[in-house]
Amino acid sequence: MVAAIRMTKNLSSPESSGQYHRIICMTGKNKGICYYLNGNRVVLGRLSSNDIQILDTQASREHIELTRVNNEYTLTDLKSQNGVMVNDLKVTQHKLKSGDKIIVGSTVFKYSFIEVKEEKALVEYEDPEEDEDDEDEEEEEEVKKKAKAKKKKGPATPEEKRKKLIYIAVAVMGLFFFMDGGDTKTKKATVKKEGSSIIDSSNSNTGRKYVEDLETREKVEAYIHRGRREAREGNYFRAMQEFNLALTLDPNDGNAAYHLNIAKQRLDEKIKDMFNQATKNKDSLKYNRALGTYCSIYKLLIEYKTDERFIEAKKNVEDMAEKLGMKKSDNYCF
Repeated sequence: MVAAIRMTKNLSSPESSGQYHRIICMTGKNKGICYYLNGNRVVLGRLSSNDIQILDTQASREHIELTRVNNEYTLTDLKSQNGVMVNDLKVTQHKLKSGDKIIVGSTVFKYSFIEVKEEKALVEYEDPEEDEDDEDEEEEEEVKKKAKAKKKKGPATPEEKRKKLIYIAVAVMGLFFFMDGGDTKTKKATVKKEGSSIIDSSNSNTGRKYVEDLETREKVEAYIHRGRREAREGNYFRAMQEFNLALTLDPNDGNAAYHLNIAKQRLDEKIKDMFNQATKNKDSLKYNRALGTYCSIYKLLIEYKTDERFIEAKKNVEDMAEKLGMKKSDNYCF
């Protein structure tokens, strides 16, 4: 009997010809481990008996399954408590394509379909859209390199100091030459020197402004990177704070405005799904589950007490607590 998966820490592509379905753990305790899918059904979850164990407190015991039909794998949520996201979108079922990101709690897996031909020419099919996560990491690394380069820039070398002294000596000799030429030449030299000072001052101001703009740009990009990372992990409020900080530095930054809008939309969708789930449980007389979901919304929006959704969640918490016979003095959600 063929094992459902083959696990390895070798990230290089297979050498033998054939077609391969591979999942790489990108974050968490199992980061860097590759899983080659062989079975028709592969189960992922917190239990050690699963084909792939997810070491994440937000994972259910049996969280998702991958089933193969016609050499394609389909992901199905096994009614997990916290759900599963594919490419930042919550799903219950999804046909996997190469490049998909599978997110369970704070653990991220990347799925790839790899074909190795007989002449060992590797073909790996990726989503035609750019991988924004990889681009974020490259840009963030570039920002770090620039910051390190600034810190490492030390005092001038002896060669640079020697050149500077030569330039100063030439300038002094030229000044004496013009002074010997009479008052007229002295005046002309003075005018020329004053004009040079104005130009130097202008160039200095321009250079200083360029450096300040560059530093501001780097800070804006850093805020955007952090915001996108928080959004990928489902921390939409923190993501929105980072994007707003970027817009404070540069109100005209379209990238920050775009991702702020996306974060707001996904937060609204998340809260809407939670209300729908709570309503379904309430209608099914599952008051304990409904109370738990309403409490989650309450905690999520506790710093936004004027928000209509917070007010609605608080009212429903009190209604569910009353149906469950809880005392009014009880702290329902904490």
